[in-house]
Amino acid sequence: MKSVLLLILLSIQVTYSQNAKPNKEVERLVKLGREHIIESALKEINESEVPKIKKDDFHFITVKASDQRILVEFGYNVLYLPKNTSYYSSIIVELPSKNVSKSSESNGSQNTAFYNPTAEHLRVINLILNPNGKNSDIFHKGTPYSPTIIYEEEKHYKVDFSSRDPYLGGSFSSEEIDKETGEILSTISGHYEPAPIFPEDTIDQEEFTEIKN
Repeated sequence: MKSVLLLILLSIQVTYSQNAKPNKEVERLVKLGREHIIESALKEINESEVPKIKKDDFHFITVKASDQRILVEFGYNVLYLPKNTSYYSSIIVELPSKNVSKSSESNGSQNTAFYNPTAEHLRVINLILNPNGKNSDIFHKGTPYSPTIIYEEEKHYKVDFSSRDPYLGGSFSSEEIDKETGEILSTISGHYEPAPIFPEDTIDQEEFTEIKN
């Protein structure tokens, strides 16, 4: 059920040479703006995908640039996985190299697909996250948010929530919820400790800036 890296997921912070000259293609793309960069990234994903995916298929898109590369992340804040399904949870495109990385969530299947929620998916998500019908923004569209992953089990749903920052720590919880009533059957929760910071961690780190327009 845990995320599976299909390709090497590129880190937001990596060690690099301070002597590297700014990448001219990165500078050119940044000048063309966020929307142009997103369309370029989508083009790379769609080179091998049928049917084609669109911006609106995702809950959020982030664009971050260093002086050497651009990382475009397409992601989901909420996923529902019926039994025997597997969906991509995050896609990162690096420009100008055109490298594409995908992570996924699985519930008993190795045939991973892009997430396209059905009416039944939305019914289950609302049963769990919006039982009173008063939450108009359960997907937090437009903003990266701590992911909630819902797995269908035989008699209940398993709901995993995780909020984690490598340097700040975070929290997690896992609930079992009755399929018929929406009643919480069990809950497990805990916290992540911050990772230790070593002197070498602050040396020669690649710095990214979010591109918002």
